[in-house]
Amino acid sequence: MVDMSTDLRLHTYGRPLDAAPALLLLHGATDSGTCWADAVARWQDRFHIVAPDARGHGESPRLRPDHAGRDTNDVMADDAVQIITDMHARSGRPVLVAGHSMGARVGALAAARVPTLIAGLVLEDPPWWMPEDAPSPWRRNAEQDEQDEQDDPEPDVEQMIEDQRASSHWPESELRPWAQAKLQFDRTMMGRRHGQPPVPWTPTARALDDADHPVPTLLVTGDGNVLVGPESRARLGEVAPGISVVVIDHADHCVRRDAGDAYHAHVDPFLAEHAPTLA
Repeated sequence: MVDMSTDLRLHTYGRPLDAAPALLLLHGATDSGTCWADAVARWQDRFHIVAPDARGHGESPRLRPDHAGRDTNDVMADDAVQIITDMHARSGRPVLVAGHSMGARVGALAAARVPTLIAGLVLEDPPWWMPEDAPSPWRRNAEQDEQDEQDDPEPDVEQMIEDQRASSHWPESELRPWAQAKLQFDRTMMGRRHGQPPVPWTPTARALDDADHPVPTLLVTGDGNVLVGPESRARLGEVAPGISVVVIDHADHCVRRDAGDAYHAHVDPFLAEHAPTLA
């Protein structure tokens, strides 16, 4: 692992940075950088992979006093840009980025800030809902989850694993990291996120599709309980027609966990196409 200037906890996998394209993985809310086990197993022979614990998650630091008053997504985007800049400086090559949910939003914000440092961007069901200025359609569920967590502050990891195993077809390697991450994230930070006003996503989408510095972008969503539904996809086609969209059958918000083979059938060729060549 090369030295990084970030204070986030970084998990690294795969090949050395000087021997392979760099791939940055940005996880969703309440997950951690360890929650990519199945994807890492598929990608580690081809890429140098960096998977940080987002601020307030896993083993990373919490928000600092100087972050007060700032949108948490902007703070996380700052962190992502710092990592991307370091990876680019050390390899001399642009970076591939893949994110899920919150991580997809953060990855999109970061890519819009430093488009020339991004080789390709994969967005797995980012929080791009309609109406653009409405609260999250899952906000009420999130608030109920917070109340449940206050009533039962120590989730039973083994029970969570058993429940998820019984209710889904997620890869076995994903279950324990996913459950353990629920013990690590900063609930205060999540409460603050839920209290922030919605930020429209369309300016970010437009920036990714900017004619001067377009970022090759693939958005992957499902046909089930997702954030990027038909209305969002129609709006995206209006504001950023250059962004490619794939809808995976029989998949909810965690697309790559619900339908891993179908996800990788689209994402892996995209990454291969846009991976920078080694000098």
